[in-house]
Amino acid sequence: MGLREEKKKQTRKAISDMATVLFIERGYDSVTTAEIAERAKVSVPTLFNYFPNKESLVFDDDAEQEAQLVDAVMNRKKGQSVYEALLEAGLEHLDSIKDEQRKNFKSFMNLIESTPALNLYSKQMWMRHEKALADAIRKESKQKLNPIEAGAIARFVLDAYHRSLGASNPKAALKSLFKILSYRYR
Repeated sequence: MGLREEKKKQTRKAISDMATVLFIERGYDSVTTAEIAERAKVSVPTLFNYFPNKESLVFDDDAEQEAQLVDAVMNRKKGQSVYEALLEAGLEHLDSIKDEQRKNFKSFMNLIESTPALNLYSKQMWMRHEKALADAIRKESKQKLNPIEAGAIARFVLDAYHRSLGASNPKAALKSLFKILSYRYR
């Protein structure tokens, strides 16, 4: 990644982090995109160059998350099962979460669950991720899976990732949840 792309990525992340903090502190509907742009020292049109809508400010890593899920399956290590690759990817993701993010998880989830626009956006995002992951699982699985089975596995994996984030020991929780999946799928 070039210097310009890296700077854009950093700016995008900084805007998203700042907007999310404002949303948590004051409520989603009480914060305007103009205020966010002003605080980020960018124009409103520039803000919308980075984010297509207000909801996407909260989910700045939407596309990256989906790509990482699919990549974990499609580019797994030689001899590694899809199951093992997804567990490893989940554990690596947990390692990448900063302490500050972990502390704010409850507030972040409360923001999403209490804000209809964010709740809807979140559900639509996860449905896209589920479909992309199910397609990858179906394509790469040694077992012949129909779309419903692959979709159920993808949904379980995404739910396991999500549930583990709120656990007191996220890694142990994820391993425990994946153990349930191991009884059916390897």
